[in-house]
Amino acid sequence: MKRHATTAAAVLFGIACNAHAQSSVTLYGMVDILMDISNQGKGTLTRMTNGGMAGSRFGFSGVEDLGNGYKAIFKLEDGFAPNTGVIEQGGALFGRQSWVGLQGPQGALTLGRQYAPEFLAVSEYDAFYAALGGSFWNIDRTLPNGTVQSTLMTDIITSRTNNSVVYASPSFRGASVGLMAGVGGVPGSISSGSTLSGALNYVYGPVALHTGYLHMKDATDPGFYEEWGVGGSYVIGPAKVYLGYTKDIYSDTTTAATIANTLRYAIANLGLKYLLTPSLTLVAQASKIINTSDGLRASQNAYVEAAELSYQLSKRTNVYGGYSQVNNKNGSTYSLGGAVYYGGPAAPDTTARVFQFGMRTVF
Repeated sequence: MKRHATTAAAVLFGIACNAHAQSSVTLYGMVDILMDISNQGKGTLTRMTNGGMAGSRFGFSGVEDLGNGYKAIFKLEDGFAPNTGVIEQGGALFGRQSWVGLQGPQGALTLGRQYAPEFLAVSEYDAFYAALGGSFWNIDRTLPNGTVQSTLMTDIITSRTNNSVVYASPSFRGASVGLMAGVGGVPGSISSGSTLSGALNYVYGPVALHTGYLHMKDATDPGFYEEWGVGGSYVIGPAKVYLGYTKDIYSDTTTAATIANTLRYAIANLGLKYLLTPSLTLVAQASKIINTSDGLRASQNAYVEAAELSYQLSKRTNVYGGYSQVNNKNGSTYSLGGAVYYGGPAAPDTTARVFQFGMRTVF
């Protein structure tokens, strides 16, 4: 048994050396763990969890030079929860990303499980960049049965898209585009389960502008998920100001008779990131939730206010803490979560408050 193990190790070592001679493969990762203390109208909830600023992960990225400016590229990325050791993304081994493709002077073409161009574009005008309760991505709502789900549900369903083909253009005078088509894989139907997404980005000096669109059709019913957004940022010395508007529309009904029961949410955000010292950063953001869903008896619009301080202990490691709150009214049940977890269940017409602090290190 010992000899077999030694032989296997030698074979693997030989393969690794041969691969290294032909290409470059990088192992990378991040561990982010935090404490989340919230009171969202149903008592205080204290928990240790994964991903306050970003989901913990490890992955492999590779590139092989094919000559004439062309390269073969790939990425395999696993998400995990460091507080429990379990694999995230429903237990998929490389649930965060798994793709392979070609890159050249005309851009990159990749195939697999990938981020939608719309999600990447819209994230750029979020001051919290999907972190803590201050990000508009992390505004959740409690359903009548007590289940918590994202307010911008399309993002949760489609931010990573299986069976997708993505084209990312090179930058031309600051402008670039991203296009994606996701294959539905439903027999007898080209459109069922399919996803289309596109984004346009422009970065020049202190100015950055981003817009994106995504539409996914349900595989087994007439429902759909649709999202679009537009926004940008502007750098002024040590400060960066963010402004954006994101619209989310979805209907996961199962019969044509009830498809009119559509959920429509929009979130407008104004944010600021300020470098107080070379090691200390302040992030603040105010967001307005605009609910125009079917069947509302009164406006359930609400405001979210949030602030965060992050301190760099080194180039790789930082500690952070933040406070966020949302004021519910007219029966709304919004709550606040983190990068990869939902907020606690909220009671109607209460002020949901959450305090989060944690530590992140990258390698």
